[in-house]
Amino acid sequence: MSDKSARVEQTQAMLARHHRDGERFAQMMKESFAGRFDEPFWSAWAEWVEPAYSENPVVLDLGAGPGLFVSALAERSPGIRAVGVECAPYMLEAAGEMPEGAELIVDDLHEPQLPFADGEVDAVMASVVLHEMNQPVLALQEVHRCLRPGGRIYIADWVRAPLEVYLRAQLESDEAVFDGSKDVQGLDDLFIHFIEHNRFSREDLIYMLNRCGFAVLHTELLREGRYARIVAERV
Repeated sequence: MSDKSARVEQTQAMLARHHRDGERFAQMMKESFAGRFDEPFWSAWAEWVEPAYSENPVVLDLGAGPGLFVSALAERSPGIRAVGVECAPYMLEAAGEMPEGAELIVDDLHEPQLPFADGEVDAVMASVVLHEMNQPVLALQEVHRCLRPGGRIYIADWVRAPLEVYLRAQLESDEAVFDGSKDVQGLDDLFIHFIEHNRFSREDLIYMLNRCGFAVLHTELLREGRYARIVAERV
C-alpha cells in the first residue's frame, strides 16, 4: 500500500469515528441542507463570494459530503463549474445524480493534490470541515495555489467555546452530565466530540489563513460563539 493510500484510509477511519454512523450522518446532511443553506446564506454568498467570480467561474467545495452544495450551486448558476472534494465512502455512496456543471472528486484534504492548474479556481467553500481535520495547513496551501489572485474562500465552521456553552447547546441542561444519569459511554462520546468541535478558535483559523497567504475580509461569530463565518481573499 502506498503512503498516500494509507493516509487516505487513516482519514476515512477518523471521519467514520467522528460521524459515528456514516450512512445516518449522510442522510442527516441531506435532510438539513435546506435549513443550513437558506436564503440568508445565499445572500451572504452573493455579497462576499460572487464578486470574485470570473466570466466562467470555477468553485471548489472542500468536504463536499454527498454533493448537495455543488449541485445547488450548479442549478442556481448555469455555466458554473462546481467541484466537490470528498473521501468518505458513505458520503460518496449517498451522492445522487449531479446536474450539469457539478461533480465530485475523491481526495484526502490532509494532503490534497487537486486537479487544477495554478490560479484556475475562483472561489472555495469550506463548510464544517476544518474542525474535522488533524491539520488544515496543507489544504489551505493547496487552496491558495488553486485560487486566482483575488479569489475567495468562505469558511463556516464550529470553533472553540467554553465547555458550559457546548454542553448547554448539546443537552439544553448540563444536569445529566453531573447527576450520574449518563453512563461512561455517553460521557466519553460527549467529551470526545467536545474536543473535536473545539479544535480551533476563530483566531486560530484567521492566523492560519494569514500565514497561508490570505487576507481576511469578513468574520463573525454565531450561536453563542460556537460557530464562525470567515471570508478571506487570496493575496
